Amino acid sequence: MKNKIIHSTLLLATGLALLTVAACSKAKREDIADKGKEAYQDTKAAVVQGWDNLKDYTFEKRSDFTLKLKAKQADFEAGVSKLRAEYSEASASASRKAAMAELRNSEADYQEKFAAVGNATADTWTSARDNAAAAWDRLQASYAKARAGK
Repeated sequence: MKNKIIHSTLLLATGLALLTVAACSKAKREDIADKGKEAYQDTKAAVVQGWDNLKDYTFEKRSDFTLKLKAKQADFEAGVSKLRAEYSEASASASRKAAMAELRNSEADYQEKFAAVGNATADTWTSARDNAAAAWDRLQASYAKARAGK
């Protein structure tokens, strides 16, 4: 009889502990989801504004286009540097590691597309400009994803 009471008490305590852990996890998941939604909205607004500003540059205005991208890149790199300083590979979740890897890949792709802008001719300008703008948009989106996973 005494063993049944002890056993029941242990089961009750274990059940309460599991409920507490599940509630914390749910709250954390909701917090992460909220951060993700906020980052998505910020990124969406930035992408729309960024593309609207970049799509009108002609080949004759390519130096202005390059300067505009360089200015955006300088501001962006400050945010990425801060994000990387706060990032710890050892304590990062699998999704955060994936987001940081996606950010690195997006940066490499953007650098490649940006270099192509510098080598563009009048015939290849529109394609190079659009590819660089699209790579910039992907870079912004991957940054927002990595930032949301903090």
